[in-house]
Amino acid sequence: MQTVLLLLGGLVVLFICYDIIQTTLAASNSGPLTTRLAEGIWYLLLCLHRRYHLPRLLQAAGPWITIGLFLTWVLGLWLGWWLVFCGEANAVVSSSTGEPAGRVERAYYVGYTLTTLGYGDLVPGKAPWQILSVVAAANGLLLFTLAVTYVLSIVSAVTQKKTLALSLHAMGGTPQAMLDNTRGEGSHAALAEKAEQLSGMIISVGQQHLSFPILHYYHDTAQDRSLPLALARFHQALSVAYLCCPDIPASVRLKLGMAMYAMESYLNVLSGFVTPAKACPKIPPEALASMPECDRDEAGVRTCLSELDAQRYLGAYVEKDGWRWAQVWHLQ
Repeated sequence: MQTVLLLLGGLVVLFICYDIIQTTLAASNSGPLTTRLAEGIWYLLLCLHRRYHLPRLLQAAGPWITIGLFLTWVLGLWLGWWLVFCGEANAVVSSSTGEPAGRVERAYYVGYTLTTLGYGDLVPGKAPWQILSVVAAANGLLLFTLAVTYVLSIVSAVTQKKTLALSLHAMGGTPQAMLDNTRGEGSHAALAEKAEQLSGMIISVGQQHLSFPILHYYHDTAQDRSLPLALARFHQALSVAYLCCPDIPASVRLKLGMAMYAMESYLNVLSGFVTPAKACPKIPPEALASMPECDRDEAGVRTCLSELDAQRYLGAYVEKDGWRWAQVWHLQ
């Protein structure tokens, strides 16, 4: 029985350590525990929001998922090391009497070892347990160091995410408004200029979402600070100008193409977070106005947008963040 506890505890510790390292240092996908915990909590909150309209609940989700993740790591390591130190009667003993510690006392010993407090009323037994105590203390120090660094990085990334959303929203509250505000004399040079300025930030925020997938669960209740809505609107405006306006200058087309590439880079990150919608989301009636520089009528523009695979990803992205696709085209 004691051998089973030792092996089980070792497996728990290794699994939690793998999840911590994968989540905080891999700069790709989160660990399996983190992924399932975050997705499960978000799915539950999103269902409640869709049924009862609770945007504040979604807004609180990101910070609380982060705290819940940290607590899960702490409790997981605590459980694992407690099982390890229950693997032998003399693994933990009283420093004054030398008597073996009970199960609750071992939990207390593991707790203060992981937090490196070291009260000294309980001590490890002989050599193997002394070494394991040092490993447990180092494990706890690593956990708290990586967790604090990870949280600080997330706070910085959330700020940049909101900055990007506000910058995009400043161009216009709907795709049509973005196009109208940047038309000029039909060349859309202002759109291209702004797109060139923001392309690097879009790629950067996309890579941050790849490094810190928990960023997907930081929701903002204000539309002008919502990145999914802002990116969806921006992509609609870019697509119309790039695909449906053949006479725009080559320099403008080049800048728009660079912005389209930045959006594709961001959508590639989304492929690990959302499942594309089965059908392309519909553009609400009267959302588009005719533009002289466009070689297609309103129906033609709708058809052009509906043929883009990116639309299905963006539609799913907007819906999974608690918004509706209609809000992309109509500011509410």
